[in-house]
Amino acid sequence: MNHPDSGYGDLGFRIPMRRHAWPGKLIAVSGIDASGKTTLIRCIAAEARRRSVVVRRFKFPSRKLKDTALFREFDRDRQGSLDRGFVDPFGLTLVLMGDRLLTLHKQVRGHLQAGRMVIIDRYLFTTLVEFLLTPHSAAERRTVWECAGHFPRPDCYLFTDVPVDVAADRLRDRGEAEAESVDLEGMSMRAKLFREFAAMNDGVSVRTDNGLEYSVRAVRERLTTIGALPSRTCDARRVTSAGEQQ
Repeated sequence: MNHPDSGYGDLGFRIPMRRHAWPGKLIAVSGIDASGKTTLIRCIAAEARRRSVVVRRFKFPSRKLKDTALFREFDRDRQGSLDRGFVDPFGLTLVLMGDRLLTLHKQVRGHLQAGRMVIIDRYLFTTLVEFLLTPHSAAERRTVWECAGHFPRPDCYLFTDVPVDVAADRLRDRGEAEAESVDLEGMSMRAKLFREFAAMNDGVSVRTDNGLEYSVRAVRERLTTIGALPSRTCDARRVTSAGEQQ
């Protein structure tokens, strides 16, 4: 297993993603398990709907891929499936990236073209983090980075960030299956990699352990700044205009 402290030599953490030219806004969310991604996404979607913004939500990978025998076996015992050679990490990474690109092309693009807000849970960097924590060659890493360059750059990339012990407690609170999956060392390594990617790719780090209201307020301000959410002033003008027309 590669350790993030060792560095990656030929490649940095900056990913050459391309900016999309569609009128909608692409909002991506990544972070370690139990870092608050789902709760944050629900709050963003609710805030957008309150401001009359049409929202579509996706969670990667697709349900079709999750239903395959390969993914089910990997998801059931990730480290074991790698150790036994049942899953090739490089091949699985390409499958996961291809699945994401296919969903972006066939489903997400249409919503962005229609001017909608699209929120995606576990976008590109989730796959890259998992790949970096598996054995791989420099050539495989270059191939993965080249594929990553085909992803549209989100208008806002949110990285949920909490202390590892907080995330671990949340996992334990979820029940027996989640509690058994707690791996503090692995979680720490993933959290560090997510912070590296966030810092090098214009990501927005969101601390979700400081209270939900604080987190949502910070994200709301960011989304308003980039035009994903209309400002309160615009909302007031829209209401006034509608009243005058009546």
